[in-house]
Amino acid sequence: MNRRKIYILIIILLTCAICSLLIYDNRALISEYIIKIYNMTIDKNVIVPDYKLNNRNYKYETFSETDDFVPNNIDEIVNIYYTVLNNGWEDFTFYCPDEYAECASDVRLVGDNSNYLSLINNYVSPYNTFSKYNTLIINKNEIHVTIDKLYSEEEISTSNNEVDKILEKLQINTSSPTLSDVKKIHDYLLKIITYDEEYDLNDKNLITNSNKINGALMDHKAICSGYTDTFAIFMDRLNIPNFKVSSETHVWNVIYFDGKWSHVDVTWDDDEVNENNSHNFFMIDTEKLFDRDTTEHTFEEKLYLELN
Repeated sequence: MNRRKIYILIIILLTCAICSLLIYDNRALISEYIIKIYNMTIDKNVIVPDYKLNNRNYKYETFSETDDFVPNNIDEIVNIYYTVLNNGWEDFTFYCPDEYAECASDVRLVGDNSNYLSLINNYVSPYNTFSKYNTLIINKNEIHVTIDKLYSEEEISTSNNEVDKILEKLQINTSSPTLSDVKKIHDYLLKIITYDEEYDLNDKNLITNSNKINGALMDHKAICSGYTDTFAIFMDRLNIPNFKVSSETHVWNVIYFDGKWSHVDVTWDDDEVNENNSHNFFMIDTEKLFDRDTTEHTFEEKLYLELN
């Protein structure tokens, strides 16, 4: 081997050795570079589902729908969650912008707070409420939200058919309902539903028909969530804005009628629960609600902006 080739071989070996040292000493930099390449190549276009199931078009103060799925603060993250639930989407992915450094931690604040997500649940159609939900954060900026709904498609179809029959039976004009129509529905539910005394109130994870409209209308048995879901679905059919309010042990309805928000608690108006109480909790304001009960109707008023 001539001298020239020896020199070339030595240079190649030295270059390889230096490169190996550089790579070893800069593993973090190289990893960061690979991540940047990944972020540049991954498709970050948010795919918005082209369907809406049981969507509410009411204009609330507490939450609002969004069509901007690149959040810049925690309030915008909350509205993304509300939009996903309100539209009945079961899977959704959005992305945090690089300049929003706290985005992933703010997503965790929302996604890990079951009480706050339950509040969002109160503002969507009962048919879109979740039994379980999951938030998966990938690489600090890719957010996957999955929803397991409380109601199956079969349950929704069956209960809607029953609602149609009842509205026809009560001769209610769904296009221009009156307060008398609202009272008819309230009173009819009191007539056909029996409070399910056998339900285990201590088991908060127990889901049976008594939790839902199906138990109320088909089995004629319900607990407070069953009464409340049923009344809410009837109000949705009349296009009357409404949401649910929850305390630690109870849930009831609030509806917007004649220019104001009023509480309606069908459960507590049931004589089987409270004797001679058929309209004590029908269309009352928050002050009267607290006057009539402070044991199970206490709630955080500041969370419900419509009631402030």
